[in-house]
Amino acid sequence: MAKDIILKTGTYLQTVTNKDIASGKIPGASLEKFVVNLLKNPTCCAKFVTLTKGTVTQGTSLTTAVTLNQPAGEITTFSLATAVLLADTSATFTVNNSFVKLDSLILATINDWTGTLGFPVILIDDVVAGSFKVTVRNVGTVTADGTINIGFAVM
Repeated sequence: MAKDIILKTGTYLQTVTNKDIASGKIPGASLEKFVVNLLKNPTCCAKFVTLTKGTVTQGTSLTTAVTLNQPAGEITTFSLATAVLLADTSATFTVNNSFVKLDSLILATINDWTGTLGFPVILIDDVVAGSFKVTVRNVGTVTADGTINIGFAVM
């Protein structure tokens, strides 16, 4: 079964189907090929994908849920040092987002880390309609510090 992908054009969200790709509206022989090409070389297709982006800052703790109802965004975490993210430990928080569907693909990365101690990595899990979870893990040998800016897109 072919999946549709939501792309933003102007101020309206537009669903692009395999039929659109076949007619030449966006590059690639299939949606799957388009997404693979986009992931391999983001600059190849950037003019065809523009998502409205929002920002949110996590408050009170590293496990505090955040809400950001945009198809893309950046989350600034609570301070890792204040949260005491020890070596080889994790903390998980929920991102509430009305664009997330049960079969959504969440692309996420650490855009910036202000710290100098530890080594934080992220994992996306538990994608359900309306939310997904982010686990921040310190794979370093000392307690992590700083904040992390996590960029994400809902596909």
